[in-house]
Amino acid sequence: MSNSGINPAMPYCNQCEMYHPPIPNGQKCPNAKIKSVTGDNVDFTTLFSPLKTICISQIENKKIKNYKKMFGYIIVEITKMMENYEES
Repeated sequence: MSNSGINPAMPYCNQCEMYHPPIPNGQKCPNAKIKSVTGDNVDFTTLFSPLKTICISQIENKKIKNYKKMFGYIIVEITKMMENYEES
């Protein structure tokens, strides 16, 4: 692997524009760039960066041992909130 961080053994993904192990045909890359209805690229870092900070804080403060259970709970609750979300 060169200093550029690009591994020539990894194929280029047209969905996310990065090099990584191949994704089976018909599946969407989890890193795929998606566009909003306005045509802007959706920037998930505005959600995931603060969420990671909150999770780290709660894991440390509450001494959470089963973080996977907590993540599952968060996913269920976020899904409910997103299903009920309406633009005003």
